[in-house]
Amino acid sequence: MKPLFLVLFLVLFSANAFAITKAKFDFVVGVDGDFKQAMDAAKNANPTQQKRFYIFFPNGEYNIGSLTGDANQKTTFTTSNVSFIGQNTDSTVIYNKSSEEGISITATLYFYKTDNMYLQDLTINNKANYGHTSSYSETGRHVAVQEQGNKFIYKNVKLLSTQDTYYTKGTRTYWETGEIHGTTDYICGGGDVFFNQCRLYNLKKSAMTAPSTTSDWGYVFHSCTIDGNVTGYTLGRSWNNAKAVFINTTMNILPDEKGWGDPMNSVPQVFAEYGSKNSSGGSIDLSKRRTTYEKNGVTVNLNPVLTASQAAQYTVENVLSGTDQWKPNLLTKQVSAPKLTFEGNRITWEDNDSALCWVVLKNGKYYTNVSSPFVETTSFTSGDKITVRAANSMGGLGAASLPITIDPRPYFKINLQSLPGGSISQNPEGTSLPEGTSVTFTAVPLLGWQFDHWAGVHSGTENSWTHNSLTQDISLEAFFMPIDKNKYEAETGIYEKGAIFENKNTGYSGDGYVNFSTESGSSVDIPIYSDNNTDADIHLVYANGSTATRTLSVLLNNSIVLATLDFEPTASWSTWENKTISLSLPQGFSTISIQTVNENDGPNIDVLTIEPKTIAVTNLKNKPSFYSYDSKSKVLYINSDNIQSISVELFSLDGKRLFFQQNKNTISLRFLNQGVYIMKVFDGQNSFYGLVSL
Repeated sequence: MKPLFLVLFLVLFSANAFAITKAKFDFVVGVDGDFKQAMDAAKNANPTQQKRFYIFFPNGEYNIGSLTGDANQKTTFTTSNVSFIGQNTDSTVIYNKSSEEGISITATLYFYKTDNMYLQDLTINNKANYGHTSSYSETGRHVAVQEQGNKFIYKNVKLLSTQDTYYTKGTRTYWETGEIHGTTDYICGGGDVFFNQCRLYNLKKSAMTAPSTTSDWGYVFHSCTIDGNVTGYTLGRSWNNAKAVFINTTMNILPDEKGWGDPMNSVPQVFAEYGSKNSSGGSIDLSKRRTTYEKNGVTVNLNPVLTASQAAQYTVENVLSGTDQWKPNLLTKQVSAPKLTFEGNRITWEDNDSALCWVVLKNGKYYTNVSSPFVETTSFTSGDKITVRAANSMGGLGAASLPITIDPRPYFKINLQSLPGGSISQNPEGTSLPEGTSVTFTAVPLLGWQFDHWAGVHSGTENSWTHNSLTQDISLEAFFMPIDKNKYEAETGIYEKGAIFENKNTGYSGDGYVNFSTESGSSVDIPIYSDNNTDADIHLVYANGSTATRTLSVLLNNSIVLATLDFEPTASWSTWENKTISLSLPQGFSTISIQTVNENDGPNIDVLTIEPKTIAVTNLKNKPSFYSYDSKSKVLYINSDNIQSISVELFSLDGKRLFFQQNKNTISLRFLNQGVYIMKVFDGQNSFYGLVSL
C-alpha cells in the first residue's frame, strides 16, 4: 500500500492541481524559426513534466517531410514533455509525402520513446496517397502519426492518410473530439487508447482497425461517430492479441452486418459493441454480429455485445489512470474566452489563474502571445479586429474573445453589476465601446425571480434601457427580487466543476434539477433573499437513486455551516424526498452553496424552500429551573446533570443571532452592550425563550 501522502501527491499532480506559472510559448514556428529549429530548441531545453516546452503553429501548411524528414520524408521526434499547439485544426496542417510504402518507414511524425506529449488543433497529413482515390485499392501503408511512448493526449487533432494512418506503439493515449481518415487498418497497433467523441472516416470497404493488444483494454471508442463514403466495411480485424470495443457509437455509414473481419495472424480476445446507433439515432441490430474466429488451428467464441455493466467499466479513469492516477480529460479543459476592454494605449482583460498565456490575433492572424493580460495597441491601425485566446496548462487554446475593432474615437468603459437573481445582457457587447455608440441593456431574471429596478447611471423599473450615445463611462446595476421568497429552484444557480443542469428524470419542480459530478468541489450556488435576520428550516428536495448514501456540504455566504450532510437513497432517481437543515439567515441577499465532498458523487438537488422559525417570546417566569442569571455580574449559571445537552443563544429583538454557547456551566455575557435581548435555552429536547435585560 502506498503511503497516504504519496497517493494524495500523485492525484493532485495528475489532476493539474498546482498553480499555473505564467509563461509565453517557447517557440512560434514561422516567427522564431522553422520546425527544424523548433525541434532543436525543444531538445536543448530538456523539458520536464513540471516545465514543458510549447511549440505553436500559426495557421498555415508546414512541409516537415522535406525539412526534417529522412530520405522517405519520415520525421522522428525524440523529446518528451512537449506540446504541439495549432491555431485551428483545419487551417494548421503539418504534412509529408512518403514515396516508399511501409508501416515503419513513412510517418509524417514519429514520436520515438517520448512521454507526456500533448497535441491540439492540428491536421497531420501524409499526402502520399491521400486524395488519390485510384490508389486506395492498392496496398500503400503511409502513416501520419506513429507514436511510441506513454501519456499522449490529442485534442481536436485530425489525421489524414490511407492505410495505417495512425500507428500506436505506446502504452496510454487519450483522444478527444478529433478525426482520423483512412482506408485499411487505419488505426492499428498496441497500447490502451481511449477515443472520446472522435470522428472516424472510412475511405474504403475494408477493416477500420487492427489492434495488436498486449495491455488490459486495447482500443476503446466511446461516443464516437463513423462516417465515410463506403458501406460494408468492418470495425476491425485482429493483429496478434486484439481488443477493441465500440460504446455508444453513431454509425452514420453502416458496417457489414457481421461487424468484424477475419483475423490476420491470431484470434482476437475482445471484439464487442454496446449501444451502437444508426444515423437516425435508432439502435442497430447486433444479432448478426460475428461470434466465432479461427486462425492457425485456434478457434474462439466471443460475445459481440457488451452488457450494460461491462460497458460501464470502460471509463477514462479505468482505462488510463494507471498507477500514477493520470487524468488526461482534466488536462484538455479549455480556458474561457477573455472579455476585452480598452485602457489608454492598451487592450486589457481580466487575469485568469488557469491561463498559461494568451494568443493575440489581428484580423484572424497570429500577432503575438503574452503572459500578462494586456497588449499594446500602438502598432495597430484603424479597422484592425483584435481577438484573444487563452491557453490552458498544456498550451491548448480556448475560444476566441469577442473582437475589438481598433477605432480612433475615444473608448468608454461599461461597468455592469447585477445582484443575485439575474444578469444584464448588452447589445452591442463589450466592456468598452467607442464614443457615440448606442447601447441597449436588458435585465434578465432567473427562473423564480423578477426584475425590480436599475441603479447607477439610470434608474427606473423597465427591464430594458437604451443609452443612445456614449459620451462617458457607464456604471449600471440591476436589482432583482424573488417571486416567492421562500422557494428557489436549484437549477437556476451557478454551476461549478462539473455540476450540470438535467431534466431526464421525472417528478422535478421547475425546469429541471442539478446533477453533480465526481470532481472535487462540484457545486451549485443558489441565491436567496430574506426580509429579516431569522432562523429558518431549509428543506432540500433531492433524489438519490443509487444504493448508497451520498454526502454533500452546505455553505452560507462562503462559510461552511455543514461539512457533511447525508442524503439517503430514494426509491429511484425520479423519487424526490426532503432533507431539512436549520440556518440563521441574515437580512438581504445570501448564497447557499451545495457541493460534493472528497470527489464523491452527490444526489440530484431539485428545489430549496425556506421555512422561517417564529420565536415566541415569553417572560422570565417561564424560564427553565436549571439556569439562573446574575444581572450584576452579567453571568449565566447552568445547573444541570445533563450539561452536555445544554446550549444557549442570544438574539437581538429583530431576530439576529449574537451569541451561541454549549456545554458550559458558567457563561459570561459582559461583552454585550446594555439592552434587552431574546434568550434561547435548549435542554436537549425542548427550547425555552425569554427576555433578558443586561
